[in-house]
This record gives sequence, C-alpha cells and structure tokens, in this order.
Amino acid sequence: MKNKYFYIVLTCVLTVGMFLSACTKTAASTETTEPSSGETTSSEPVTIKVMSYFAYDNPEVEQAVVAAFEEKYPDITVELESVPLSDIILKYKTLIAGNEAPDVMAMNLENSYAFASLGAIEPLDQWITSSGLDTNIYYKATLDMWKFEGVQYYMPATFSDVVLYYNKDLFDAAGLAYPARDWTWDDLKAAAVALTKDTDGDGKIDQWGYSLPWWPIMLEMYNASIWSEDGTTCTLNSPEGIKAIQTMVDARYTDKFAPTADQLAEQGDWDMFIAGRLAMFPSGPWAVQPFNDGAKFTFDIAHMPAGDKQATQVYANSYGMSATSEHKDAAWKFIEFATGPEGTKIRQDGKYEISPVKEIAEKYYVEALSGDDPEHAIVFMEVLDYAVPQPLNEHWSEISDAVQQQLDLALIQEISVEDALDAACQSINEILSK
Repeated sequence: MKNKYFYIVLTCVLTVGMFLSACTKTAASTETTEPSSGETTSSEPVTIKVMSYFAYDNPEVEQAVVAAFEEKYPDITVELESVPLSDIILKYKTLIAGNEAPDVMAMNLENSYAFASLGAIEPLDQWITSSGLDTNIYYKATLDMWKFEGVQYYMPATFSDVVLYYNKDLFDAAGLAYPARDWTWDDLKAAAVALTKDTDGDGKIDQWGYSLPWWPIMLEMYNASIWSEDGTTCTLNSPEGIKAIQTMVDARYTDKFAPTADQLAEQGDWDMFIAGRLAMFPSGPWAVQPFNDGAKFTFDIAHMPAGDKQATQVYANSYGMSATSEHKDAAWKFIEFATGPEGTKIRQDGKYEISPVKEIAEKYYVEALSGDDPEHAIVFMEVLDYAVPQPLNEHWSEISDAVQQQLDLALIQEISVEDALDAACQSINEILSK
C-alpha cells in the first residue's frame, strides 16, 4: 500500500499534471469530455488505451472482449495492455505521475479508494445517467462496493464470493443432513464434530469437519468491526471482536473440529478437501474447476452459517476511467460494454469469475456447470443478499498484517484472544493516526 509521503507527492504531481494537460488541449481535439447521447459509433476514429490484469494467464479472454467491442464500435480502436496484478498498481502510479494514465484502468478493491481519493479516477454518475444505463441489471452488492461517499467511481466487471463447500459423500456416510440455508454456527459445529474422526484408529485425527474462514468474515458474522465509523480508532478488541476470534480458537482447541496450524502445515485445507479429508471448506468460485478436476467425491455448496448474523465476503474487479483521459466518451463506451451483459458474458465464458450482471450470472454461469459439481451453483448469487466487501482503508495492508501477526499467536494459544486484540489495536491506532 502507498505510504503517507507517496500520497502527498503523487497528489501534487497529479494536480500539476492535470493542470498542464488542461492547458495543452487544443480546439483540434476530436472528442468531447462531456457525456454523449450514447450513439453506437463515434463521429471520428479514436484510439483509447486500456490497461488490465483480468485473466492475465489467459490473455485471449480480455482480447475477446476488446474484439467484440471494436466490432460494435468500429470507429474506436482499443490498445489493450495486459499487466499482472502484482505489477499493475505500481505502473498506474508511475503513469499517473507522468500524466500518461491509460484511458481505462482495471482496478481491484484494495487499491480503488486510494486512486479515487487522489482525483485520478473520473466519477461515473454523469456518464451512467447520460447513457441511460440501467444499473438495476447488476447485483447491488457488486455495484455499491465501488462507490465512495455515494459516488460511483468504478463499474464491476467480475465478482466472486465465499460460500460453504461440502463433501456430500462424507455427510452421507455419517447419516447427516446437508447444510441448510438457515444453518447457524451451532448447527455447523454439531455436524463438524460428528465428521471429525480418527478413521484408522491410530489415535490421530485424519478427517476434519471444517476449516476456518478468513478472519474478517468471522468478524462480520459477529457484528465486529476493525475501526470506528469515523476510521480513527481501533475497535477490534470490542466484546464482539473477542467473541468472533474466540469462536475460531474454540473450533480448534475446545470443540476440536478444525485443524490447527501444525496440522495445516502437514497438508493445507485446500489439498485436504480435495483429498477427502475435510468435510466443509469455505471458498469461492475459483475452486470449482480445481475441485472438479481433483476430487474423487461429489461436492456441493451451501450458504455460510450464521453467527450472530449471516455474513460472507464478496470480491470483485472493476474498470474505471482516468480523470485526465482526452477520450472520455470512447472510454465510457468501453467501460459500459466491458462491464455490461456482452463483455461480462465473454469473460465468464472464459472462466474468469462470475458476471455481476444478474441475467448473465444466473442463466449462463449455472447453465455452464450443468453436469458438474456443485449442483447448487446458484448459491454463489444468493449469498450476495448478505455479502459485504473486505474492509477498506488506504492502509489496509499494514492493518491486515498487524492483525494477522497477533491472531497467529492467539490461534496457537500462545497468547489470549484479549491480549492479541489489544496488541493489534495498539498497532492499528498508530497506523490510523498517520
């Protein structure tokens, strides 16, 4: 994540860059920066630059989106540059500082707020209104996560979320009912305990009931927050936070249905599930193909269990427009296409996550999995009713590291949950004060 001083420098450079750009624009510019009426073709040929990390290992996917767009808009040429996510954020920083930002930028949630807050991203509300785009076609959760202070800065291109994968064969062998839509944590615990076994009688557990989800999901399940509403104070060590993390510790050491860190070091939970040694595993749509390829049993997915409430996390990728683009009309046309029904179906058919457009996800994603596991793929869409995005803060990477360092100690019972969260809050408060 960017540090405080980089933000200051980049803000100054960006401001100067925007000023110089405005001064050097001439009347010969072929494109307006005001929203157009949404006509199919531009009055004159124009070229826009798009930078994306989507399906980087399968470049033909986003190339197909571009080809379909150029067929629909023959007067707009797209120069697509595919960059891995590990490199693209630094590249954006460099290009923005040099006033050479691409017209359209792919963005992940973790970095989205920082670029928007710097003024590097064009607000999209006026473009949405002018083009007549019906935003009701999107899952609300996938759209709202790209709004900051009520302003839409990005449009969702894909989404994924966390659901409960389960091994139907293990449930059947144990005579247990499959996870239900209204399952609670207590229901999951009862089933997980029954499914945790020493199958060969050697005194060592070799089949586990459940593996714990990422800790922010547990916090959400118990109405716990990491920081106060104004973002100035750590609240992780609240009674709700303690309850959430203590539930994780108890799953390992009191109820003993979740593998410990030492046991996971021998075989990770992903491989443990594929091997048939883990009955329930929280994961996302990225697991569907690997599990179908590797598992020798039937699996399905279900809703996440409710703690004090039902919760899970939604993740997404988006496209945004550079605030300094000289071809905003064409850039918006690309964003509207690439994040709309046509573009997202191409991406979804290419097996790069799920379309945020309801019709495309519910009809074609589920249809594409027909004959494969999971049987109830529609659950990926249903959990969006209660899914929330990951916590968002410009210092998230530092905060997450500070929490994880202390949770690792609590989850091996080296320190108490209370002490772990107090120590984490001490570090978080220092970070939030920057």
